[in-house]
Amino acid sequence: MMRLDDAAMQRFVRDGYVILKPGFSDAFNETVRTKIDGMLEKHGNPQNNLLPHIPEIQDIFDHAMVDGAMASILGDDYYLHLHRHMHGNTPGSEGQRMHKDSLHNSRFAVDDNRRHHHTRWTMAFYYPQDTPVEIGPTAIIPKSQYLNTRQQLEDEAVTPVAGEAGTVCIVHYDLLHGAMPNTSEGKRYMVKFLFTRMSEPEAPSWDHSGARWDASGDEQERTWEHLWHWHGGANGNTSEPTRSVAELAKALAGDSEAEGVDAAYQLGYAGEEAVPVLIDALRGDSVAARRNAGYAFTVMGQEAVDALVDASADEDPDIRARAVDALGDMGEKASDAVPALVGRLGDESEIVRRHATEALGTAAQKTDAATMPLAAMLNDENDVVRRNAALALARIGDLAAEAVPALTEALREPHYYVRGFSVQALRRIATPEATAALLHYLEATRWDSAQ
Repeated sequence: MMRLDDAAMQRFVRDGYVILKPGFSDAFNETVRTKIDGMLEKHGNPQNNLLPHIPEIQDIFDHAMVDGAMASILGDDYYLHLHRHMHGNTPGSEGQRMHKDSLHNSRFAVDDNRRHHHTRWTMAFYYPQDTPVEIGPTAIIPKSQYLNTRQQLEDEAVTPVAGEAGTVCIVHYDLLHGAMPNTSEGKRYMVKFLFTRMSEPEAPSWDHSGARWDASGDEQERTWEHLWHWHGGANGNTSEPTRSVAELAKALAGDSEAEGVDAAYQLGYAGEEAVPVLIDALRGDSVAARRNAGYAFTVMGQEAVDALVDASADEDPDIRARAVDALGDMGEKASDAVPALVGRLGDESEIVRRHATEALGTAAQKTDAATMPLAAMLNDENDVVRRNAALALARIGDLAAEAVPALTEALREPHYYVRGFSVQALRRIATPEATAALLHYLEATRWDSAQ
């Protein structure tokens, strides 16, 4: 496995992407490209069924360089998610508008807006043909992954992911990207796969040689430095706020999102003193202030847990959902909130239940306390709740062994993601009972890609 070094990892944290040149042979790339042609002619775009049609693509993600980079970013036990897609760009196309991918395939955001900063989701792009700018590669906007407001990013420099056949680009899930116009006479193919983190970081998973964060003075610097430390297993740096809590609270709702996020991180470093103003922001009318308060709580960690637990019982379901979401983004720093999060699994609001099931997958990884409550959620009426429960049990892993009967039953449920996450949960639990159930299911559902 070829892991990223400190410099490459810092570039990923800062810029949101890393480009890899694994050196696949011309014959390999041509085989993939030719099989894509045949697949499209015979079956059309199979979307999530891409691998059964072209199993050679798995070799890309098994390559030591690609596997090592993904493990560096998401941890050694990262998961190849069920979502994948073959993107074609035909001659004469005008390209795409720059966008962030839908949250439908990763996580649903509080208020349909707030994306998390902690890197729990990535995508990988692979090009089976030479991809110069003329053929319409994917373009990205570096450093856009931690900001939500599009209009503040559209004027930033666009970077084409161009290169020879076999190029692989790993991007933060929330990086702005889009296909460029194809002014050539050739077709451009790109296969996109989604990956997710299974375990919260406890130590660097890249080739760490003790480097400190290389500061640049950018307005997003505090975000980047916090994430550098988070990836290494710490909650973040301990920078002192540069302004008073009252001044920073006003900046949460400012016109500049980068300034608002920076204020949020400083309020996080202010600790307990900042909790009351952040709770007010979480309850307030300003979308920007609510969103940024969530980031502040995430940075603050354990000092914010009690206040968020209280807010998770608010009579307003939106406030409950925001509080639960912030606790989930803290990960294991919110372990003391596990009983309260379990309590929210019975919430009358499906939005709260969505975020509570998701949150337990990060906050309850070192306990079996959430196992059976999550197993019960595999029967929830809402499919997002069910899929979040299955993924949370997969993240809890071997401590979720008591859920094997419920996960086995979930293998027959209609939602594709619930079935897939249940497969992964049984694989990670890995008891004889779990393995037997998994193999029985896989044997019965084997698919002949030639038909």
